[in-house]
Amino acid sequence: MKIASNRIVDIIRYFRDELKDRYEAGELETIIGYCFEEFVNIKHAELVIRKNDTVTESELLKFSFAVKDLKRMKPVQYVLGNADFYGMKLKVNENVLIPRPETEELVDLILKEYQLSSIKYQDRGIKILDIGTGSGCIAIALRKNIVAASVMAVDVSEGALRVAKENAIANGVEISFVKDDILKSNLKPEDSNFDIIVSNPPYVCESEKGEMQRNVLDYEPHLALFVEDNNPLLFYNAIADFALKHLVVNGKLYFEINQMYGEETKKMLLEKGFKNVELRKDLNNKNRILRGEI
Repeated sequence: MKIASNRIVDIIRYFRDELKDRYEAGELETIIGYCFEEFVNIKHAELVIRKNDTVTESELLKFSFAVKDLKRMKPVQYVLGNADFYGMKLKVNENVLIPRPETEELVDLILKEYQLSSIKYQDRGIKILDIGTGSGCIAIALRKNIVAASVMAVDVSEGALRVAKENAIANGVEISFVKDDILKSNLKPEDSNFDIIVSNPPYVCESEKGEMQRNVLDYEPHLALFVEDNNPLLFYNAIADFALKHLVVNGKLYFEINQMYGEETKKMLLEKGFKNVELRKDLNNKNRILRGEI
């Protein structure tokens, strides 16, 4: 089946006919809105009044290819090549996870706590480390909103670091990107003394794959998603030990966590000597954020 014409109304009809069996109606309308804004710079609210407008042949091809990808359950962010995060547009591809709203909540907490204590950083800049940066979403959002911050971001994936560097440049921020495996970190002593360490590490257990949607399993990088069932806190333990050596006195550690292991992860931090440890729920009332201090 081909798109009947170059008119917007026919393109929308094509999307609905081809994808109605794969997406809920509300989700499909959101996807249609994203595609029109990306491909022809027309906002979703304008589509009704512009339904008889036409697009060029090259633009029509973009819509046709998008439908083919969406029928294979490719996430719309990968189809478009970008995702929204904390008021920014970030490039995403198969090398990085698609930024999630709960990660925005993590950034929001860090920024709020920084604002409450920013006076202590007035005589020097604040140093932040983002471990497992992926698309760079956390590091870039923090750097854009804390002007005086010095931010380092590390990842084990060269592909992810390439994407993160592009995103930093596109969003006009300077960040130091380093390839590093936190399980056997090679960061040098001069890279120590961070005020804040933050991480959204792999935390989905292999046994949870059966509960996940196909668009995640088939397209998002497993390296950034999964951890073995017999050691679900692998990365949290390693990062917490790293933080004990690399945070300044009263420095803060922030995690995005697996809701299933919230209490266990909190207990781990307490046993390692972290203080003011707090487990926080996200907007869906799931244990999602953990923070502590040394």
